[in-house]
Amino acid sequence: MKLLITYATKTGCTEDIARRIGTTLRTAGNDVRVIPVDSAPRVDDYDAVIVGSGVRAGKWHANATDWVVGNAGKLAGRPLALFTCCLTMRDGQEKAPEVLAYTRPMLDKTGLKPVGIGLFPGWFVPEKFGFIERSILKMMKSPQGDFRDFTAADAWAAEIAARLGLGVAMSHEDGIEIGPGVEPGHDIEI
Repeated sequence: MKLLITYATKTGCTEDIARRIGTTLRTAGNDVRVIPVDSAPRVDDYDAVIVGSGVRAGKWHANATDWVVGNAGKLAGRPLALFTCCLTMRDGQEKAPEVLAYTRPMLDKTGLKPVGIGLFPGWFVPEKFGFIERSILKMMKSPQGDFRDFTAADAWAAEIAARLGLGVAMSHEDGIEIGPGVEPGHDIEI
C-alpha cells in the first residue's frame, strides 16, 4: 500500500511533523512518500493520503487548501487523513475545537470525510518568520519557542495507520505485543 503525505509550510514546522509521521509509518513497513503540495503530487499514484498544513490568520495555507479542493474527486476514492500544525495548540486540547474549525470550510466545500484529523502544536521561532508575520506575532504577545510534540505525532500516526488501511507498528509493553488503542490488561481475541 502506497501512502502520500503532502504538506504546506511557510517556516518548516509542518514539514518536520509530516516527515516524522512518514518515518513512523515507514518504520511499520509502509511505502510512504513525503512531498510538499507545491510539488503537485499525483493522487492517482497512492492508495491513501495524509495532508497537513500550517495556519495563518485562522486558515490553512492556501496552497494546501487549493490542492485538496483541486483533488477532491480523487481523494474521495481513498482513505484520507488531515493534520494541522499551529501555535494555538501549544496549550493542549482545550483549543482543539478552534483549530479543528480551520479545516471546516474546506471539508464543507469538498464533502470529504477524513478518517482522522491530527492537531499538533507548532512554533514561534522569530528568525523563521518574515518581518510582517514576526511583528504581528510579537504584537499579539505570542509565546516564543518550539512547541512541536513529536511524541504526539508518532502516536497519531500509529493510531491513524489502521484507518488508512496501512500496516500498524507494534509496541512492546509489559512483555506483550500490542497495537495502538489496545490497553494492557484487556483481553485480546486472537
